[in-house]
Amino acid sequence: MSARASAVKLTKSTKVFMQSWDQVKSNWGDRRQREFEKDFMETLPDDVSAAIRVIEEIDKILTRARRDCEE
Repeated sequence: MSARASAVKLTKSTKVFMQSWDQVKSNWGDRRQREFEKDFMETLPDDVSAAIRVIEEIDKILTRARRDCEE
């Protein structure tokens, strides 16, 4: 799997995960749920976006390395 394909898969998986989280938290709703959401879920979209940026940069580097090796 290419780095770019991994980034796309991560984006889709995160979207599905966040939708599932919305369902879970509507049934959970206690102090532990709020702590979990604050500690992990609130930062998840930003963390995934940062990871995707890094994956895209890695993809560029790998593409250049492949191109340089072919020359």
